[in-house]
Amino acid sequence: MRQTLVVLTLFILYASLILPAQKAVDPSRRYYRVIALIHLTGSGKAGDPVVPEYVVQGVATAQAGLQAAATAATSQPTAAARPQAAASGSAGQPTAPAAMASRPGVLGWAMQVTDDGKMAIVQMVAADHHAFDSILADTRPEILVYEIGKADPATIQAALQKYKANFNLSSFLVMVQ
Repeated sequence: MRQTLVVLTLFILYASLILPAQKAVDPSRRYYRVIALIHLTGSGKAGDPVVPEYVVQGVATAQAGLQAAATAATSQPTAAARPQAAASGSAGQPTAPAAMASRPGVLGWAMQVTDDGKMAIVQMVAADHHAFDSILADTRPEILVYEIGKADPATIQAALQKYKANFNLSSFLVMVQ
């Protein structure tokens, strides 16, 4: 009995030292990420900024998702209204549209304009892989898309240095919380 108590005490002591040592995931490794060489759009005049393709679409999706989630949260029936809905025969029917994924669209992005000024190297971050469906489906030969974690970093850097001479993949980071 005493031996069991000693072993249990040592185990608890060991676990209490090890568990706090767990570290959070590096923010540069969170979420789905792509690095792409894409065209710049916009004239650069007031109301028409120069931005990379796909970024405006992805950010608009994220903003629409936030608005939909806020609308769904505010239109939920109160606890007093729920029994009335069940009594009126509408039980089982949704009272508000289903909210989109918790964080749809592009959450963050960064860009570097290429040496010729016509295209940009863009890193985009999203919580949902489907945010990149349109860019991954782009078949134009001048568009290059690499998924971080699937493509070799040396390959990405070598390909993009053809378009921006001093491009450094290790310093091209987007942090999203």
